[in-house]
Amino acid sequence: MQLFKHLLETILGSYVKKYLKSHPDAKLIAVVGSVGKTSVKSATATVLSEKFTVRHSRGNLNTTLSAPLEILGVDGPKNAKSPLAWLKVFSAAHASIKNSESPDIIIQECGIDCPGEMAIFMRYIQPDIAIITSVAPEHMEFFKNMDTVAHEELSISQVAKKTIFNLHDIDEKYHNLIVGNRVSYGDESADVFLEIKEDYRHWLYCQFKTLCEETSQDINISVLGKHNIRSITGAAAAGLACGMNIEEVAAALTKIRPVSGRMNILRGIRGCTLLDDTYNASPIAMENSLKTLYSISANHKIAVLGDMNELGETSESEHKKIGEICDPKQLELLITVGKMAKKHLAPIAEKNGCKVVSFDTALEAGEFLKNSDIKDTTILFKGSQGGIYLEDAVKELLLDPSDAEKLVRQSQSWMKQIKAG
Repeated sequence: MQLFKHLLETILGSYVKKYLKSHPDAKLIAVVGSVGKTSVKSATATVLSEKFTVRHSRGNLNTTLSAPLEILGVDGPKNAKSPLAWLKVFSAAHASIKNSESPDIIIQECGIDCPGEMAIFMRYIQPDIAIITSVAPEHMEFFKNMDTVAHEELSISQVAKKTIFNLHDIDEKYHNLIVGNRVSYGDESADVFLEIKEDYRHWLYCQFKTLCEETSQDINISVLGKHNIRSITGAAAAGLACGMNIEEVAAALTKIRPVSGRMNILRGIRGCTLLDDTYNASPIAMENSLKTLYSISANHKIAVLGDMNELGETSESEHKKIGEICDPKQLELLITVGKMAKKHLAPIAEKNGCKVVSFDTALEAGEFLKNSDIKDTTILFKGSQGGIYLEDAVKELLLDPSDAEKLVRQSQSWMKQIKAG
């Protein structure tokens, strides 16, 4: 099966090279990094769509097999194990190559699970722009240490014409690995930055500036959390790199909305506000989510935190670190979901003085909150997808049941996959 996969990667990569050669005017933007890829991709698509025709990868189709298909604008096979199904895909790829029409810009998210996968992407893409969102603990059962993660993620700069990188979520000791033409984004020390002037409950008032221009723009942005501001700033840097002026970029930034499962604000029962950050979780993302909850002015606050998967030997220590930042002065209640959170996160949080309740499943946590007497409470939901799926807890607390369509993993294919375990 592994040989079949390698063969498919080679064939699909050759199709992408042919496509890009036959459509030389189409710019390719590759979005890579440990966390934040989908948010940056979505924000970048929103910004660039104001001036260009844009095609961007759907959902989390970012693997070595799905990414080339997204670049080609071709659907994957219904049965990935069927050679006949792949022949139909190859036929569609040929048609895409010969099609004279192409978007101005293609934005592709590239995700890696183990060392060597970025090199597979780099065989067939030399992006006009690479956006690097972060270097943080990910899939540590394969990477083992942060140096390996950094070398893997940052290697894309070796083939990119320009690299836009997050100045603050990539340790300074790794910055020398980012080679060639590069632009940083982040706070006021970066080349492109958004300065938060006022922080409200549901939106941010910011000043958008670049070091290369003397002008600035004041804008209102409908997102929550400083880490999400960085995602938007990466999109702003991409807009400028593609030839948009600061006024055009600023206007586009106001149209950005949160992606499902990424700090999306939903109305809950009994006057509660639900912070749906359920898409996935890593240590840095979990910490950012808690900091965002702490920054909000609210009468009562609860955090529902699930296991963080795929951390390998670092899993125990990383869960304990999250327990250490659980603040009893901020949280009236901490709810954990999953074995690792119960075993390692909960005891540390309790030692800090937090009131903690633990459950095995998201549904149990949701039913507990639904049947409790909480009201006028802001509740954060953050956990990994595999085996946790905290959107099931959010669903129990929605004021309007139809808002379930705004949650992640609600398609029939996802429901089938989750049910199969």
